[in-house]
Amino acid sequence: MRKPMKPTLHCTVLTRRHLTPRTVRLTLGGPGLIGLTPRPAQDIEVLLADAHGNRVKRHYTIRHARPRVGEWDIDAVLHTGGGPGSTWAASAEPGSPVEFVGPRGKLELRPADGHLFIGDETSLPAIAALTEALPADQDATAVVETESPADRLPIAAGRVHWLERGGHPAGDPQALLAPVAREIRAGRFEQVYILAEAHAVRAVRELVHGAGVRPEHVFAKGYWTAELRPAVTSRNPT
Repeated sequence: MRKPMKPTLHCTVLTRRHLTPRTVRLTLGGPGLIGLTPRPAQDIEVLLADAHGNRVKRHYTIRHARPRVGEWDIDAVLHTGGGPGSTWAASAEPGSPVEFVGPRGKLELRPADGHLFIGDETSLPAIAALTEALPADQDATAVVETESPADRLPIAAGRVHWLERGGHPAGDPQALLAPVAREIRAGRFEQVYILAEAHAVRAVRELVHGAGVRPEHVFAKGYWTAELRPAVTSRNPT
């Protein structure tokens, strides 16, 4: 039986500001958000139109939620070439309407002594939200690839290994494999979260499984695909 579709909700852009040269935070608000408390790293599916007027969907991680006042923050990565998501995130003015579905997403934190988070700039909002939600007695390590140090955002992990792409193609699995292998050898991780480009996710997941981490302790999700313009931020397809 097909699951019933979630209803479309409406809100308004309250503010827009840059967190980094390529990451924009949009604060959304409206009566429909009052009382809604998403889980860490859940996202919304924003309904947009492309350059030809066709309906498209883009996903954005809910970075912060203030359910008492009906406000959410979403972070969006701006991609070169300006797809529908990037165009919207870069130009949305306070007061403009937003149509979306959500919150959505199956990712949940599980109790573990050691957590390993692997991703890139598109999953940074999700990784940041997840590490902030961990209990103080649970350790977190993150391996994150970005274009440059200017794309970094704070992560509440005890250890963060930043990788600079430095002009190499985004989504190249080789960029993550060696650093992740070193972390797996050095630590004991009961839960692993792989949130990155789809091909990189598959390659890293195979490495993690080969290192002895059981599949049920690995959550893997492709946030974008290299052949296409990223459909994110976690999730932030743009």
